Parts: sequence; structure tokens; C-alpha cells
Amino acid sequence: TLQDITDKDGVSRILVKTGEDVNDTAISEKIEEDYENFTTLTSEEISSIADDVLGILDTATLAVSALAIIVGAIGIINTMVMAVYERTKEIGVLKSVGWKSRKILLMILGETLILTTLSGIIGSIFGILIPEVGFRLLEVNDLSLGYSPKTFILAFGITIIVGIIGGLYPAYKASKLAPTEALRYE
Repeated sequence: TLQDITDKDGVSRILVKTGEDVNDTAISEKIEEDYENFTTLTSEEISSIADDVLGILDTATLAVSALAIIVGAIGIINTMVMAVYERTKEIGVLKSVGWKSRKILLMILGETLILTTLSGIIGSIFGILIPEVGFRLLEVNDLSLGYSPKTFILAFGITIIVGIIGGLYPAYKASKLAPTEALRYE
């Protein structure tokens, strides 16, 4: 084996580079035939394994992102429902002085939009800082993170959409409050 030839322990793999007109599969089969303890991988097999690993990572990333979106939506709904609940009397006063349901709905949706916009900005800042700090702490110098404007635009768009969807229910509930009921609310 290579360990015997080189007089070194711990050799676990070698890389064989073939010419362009050489059949990698034939070379691989010949090595495995001549050296029964050897396992070989061709560049096509390595590429296939890498594609599989990247596919798994993409799926895991998508699952984590979906979970984060769901948690974010629940957080927005909860926050805005509590905001409406705590301001029921105020909403009643606004309705009693002539505010239309549509204006109340737009007010709550506007507040939701402000909340989600700020959340998106803060999330983007942390999304850049945390990996950078982590790489520095782990002294990872040979990898660099790439940030594309497309990614931030997509993430920000999703944040706004989730915010609007999450704010619809509380805004609708606020717009449908009867002024007399809201004013009696304690």
C-alpha cells in the first residue's frame, strides 16, 4: 500500500489526475481490481456527492427559513393583537369622532408595516454581523461570505409580505370594533 511505499502512517487517500482523453471510470476500476483494499471515486462521483450534499443543505436552509417566517408571522400577529387590545378605548374614541373603519384598518396596517420594516432592517444587520463575528472568533480566514442585493431584496420583500398578512387580522378586528363597545372597554 501507499503507507508501505512511503514509510508513512496515516495515508488515507491519494488523488489521481488523468488526462482529458482518459476514461476515469476505467482507471478507477483498474485500481480497485489491482488493489482490493482501495475504494475509488471518479470526478463525476465526487461531483454527484457534492450536489447531493448541497441539495440537503438547500432543503435544510429552506426549512429553517420557513420556520423563521412562521415564527415571525405569529410574533407579528401577537404583537398587533395586543396593540389593538390595549388601545381598544382609543380606537373607540377615534371611531366616535368620525374615523371610518377603513382609516382604522390602514392605521393598524401602517403600524404593522413600520414594525416589520424595522424588524427587516435589524434582522439584515444581525444577518451580516453574526456570521462575520463568528468567522473572526473561529479564525476562519480562507472563506468569505458573499451578500447579494437580490438576497436582501427577496428577504425584505418576504418580511413586508409576512408583516402585511400578519397585520390583516388585528387590523380587521380593530376596524370592526363598535364605538360604544370600545368606549366601555376597561
